[in-house]
Amino acid sequence: MVAIDDRVKTLVDRDGFPAGSIGVVVSVYGDGPGCEVEIWDQSGYPVDVVTYSSSELQIIPSS
Repeated sequence: MVAIDDRVKTLVDRDGFPAGSIGVVVSVYGDGPGCEVEIWDQSGYPVDVVTYSSSELQIIPSS
């Protein structure tokens, strides 16, 4: 289950963003599996917010 501020990698293509896109979770829908992810471009700049289910994301561990 993802949480707000988790850095994630997407596992599916969605809304023009390919699987493997990097972003951060900015909102989680109640106890459900849905969340909003702020997608970043190659330089780390936020470009869009896209809805995913938790199962479509991989958490990137902080170093």
